[in-house]
Amino acid sequence: MRTILITRLGNPWRSALLPALVGAALLLGACGDNDDPSGEASGAIASPESVSAEAPTIVATTTIWADVVANVACNDEVTITTVVPPGVDPHVYEPSIADRQTMDEADLIVANGLSLEEGLTDTLEVVEAGGTPVFHVGDHIDTIAYGAHSDGGDEHDHHDGDDPHIWFDPVRVADMLPELGDALTAATGLGPAAVAGCVADYQQELAAVDAEIADIVQAIPVDDRELVTNHDGFAYFADRYGFEVIGTVIPSSSTLAEANPAQLERLARSMRDAGVRVVFAETQHSTDEAEALASLVGDVEVVTLLSGTLASPDDDADNGAESYVGLLRTNATRIADALT
Repeated sequence: MRTILITRLGNPWRSALLPALVGAALLLGACGDNDDPSGEASGAIASPESVSAEAPTIVATTTIWADVVANVACNDEVTITTVVPPGVDPHVYEPSIADRQTMDEADLIVANGLSLEEGLTDTLEVVEAGGTPVFHVGDHIDTIAYGAHSDGGDEHDHHDGDDPHIWFDPVRVADMLPELGDALTAATGLGPAAVAGCVADYQQELAAVDAEIADIVQAIPVDDRELVTNHDGFAYFADRYGFEVIGTVIPSSSTLAEANPAQLERLARSMRDAGVRVVFAETQHSTDEAEALASLVGDVEVVTLLSGTLASPDDDADNGAESYVGLLRTNATRIADALT
């Protein structure tokens, strides 16, 4: 039985989030030991007393990458710590002093990169310069440019560089896993053969959920595969599964930007012209602006998706999305249900 301890350190006001994250670890178990027909990872949680002081510590910036790491780092005892708590937007999160200490003491940090963790960028640079290895996932994935799957009818405040929301394409993530496995073995001393076996197992799991998503969205007519989303974060999903993003409530790849009334009016006209009757909001943000857009258009449904965070285990509304694979499946199902 492989055991993984997941901890969350930070300011005292965030300490209430630790039970949720530890609960989420029930789904961050060892790869390979998976007899669950749903395809979710399973494993055992180690108490702090049972984890060796010499166990390698891996810090992931988000809960999504913590789950991916847990499926790849499949030795007997691994400590996986996340910086951004579940339910919190990685675009806006600011690190605490304890976060900095946790990253300094890590054997390896796994970060998304591509400016996703905007508040963590300076800290990550300092920690990496101090000798802690950082695996920037975005450097190992075939990225796409901002607005690649938008019809161009909206004014977008894009950053320079590529779209950071890379996890919405499980095939791209699967292709990156061998390099992540190499980084883990180099930084922590994990057994290369065992890690390679778990990489292969997890690649099969991601291939299976990719096929499942393709089957789910097949029910949506091609002409109806048009998305209006909260911010410009679903281009990889659109690229992989044949959708077009016709506009975003927040005209940016970052949630730090803001919508404005004139932009919402233009987007409302675009939606009426295209016959789009659904706006996709996000669990980690207020739905107020999406609701305002829906009111402008009239007779429009607001459907909430998960974007930069896994669901908390005690969140009944997002039950099943406590793992990366579960997040992908939940989003695809909600999109298909809304557009059919």
